[in-house]
Amino acid sequence: MKKKKKNKGISRIDSKNTHGWYVRIYANGGVFTSKLFSDRQYGSKAKALESATAFRDHNQMVADLQKSEGNYPPRKPFYKKAPKNNVSGVVGVHKVVSKINNKEIVYYQATWNDSGKLFTKKFYVSKKRSEEQAFEQAKAYRKKIEDELWAEYERQYAEYEKKMKKLKMKPIRK
Repeated sequence: MKKKKKNKGISRIDSKNTHGWYVRIYANGGVFTSKLFSDRQYGSKAKALESATAFRDHNQMVADLQKSEGNYPPRKPFYKKAPKNNVSGVVGVHKVVSKINNKEIVYYQATWNDSGKLFTKKFYVSKKRSEEQAFEQAKAYRKKIEDELWAEYERQYAEYEKKMKKLKMKPIRK
């Protein structure tokens, strides 16, 4: 039988100016809620942990209840900020250079995630399509997909908000 972790979702933070317990509740593929319980604010390390544990238990129960009732908002389709290693300057578009039979193949690839599944579309550089044209086409295609996915997300979120209003509950986030 698997042993249950006593302080699951609770981390200790002891840095130069911060001492306390940090609680994170995960749900729907992301952070449902989080909070820092400072030793100073709660009077002692033990009291801060006690409050953190009560907060965690209550919010985990709320997250589990919402999950069982299907009351989660839709997940955002993708991030709008490019990662640090992005060199094209466009989220979801990157250049690929590979060799096949000692011949260099260059293309720009638009990538996106839809319902947890990764999709790609390649735009090859050729005699008929310059590198700049391939990049612009990949960028335009990615923008088209983004617009479609965001429209679907907005539609799903509006449904979720209606459901929460009907249940007289506050929506989680947008």
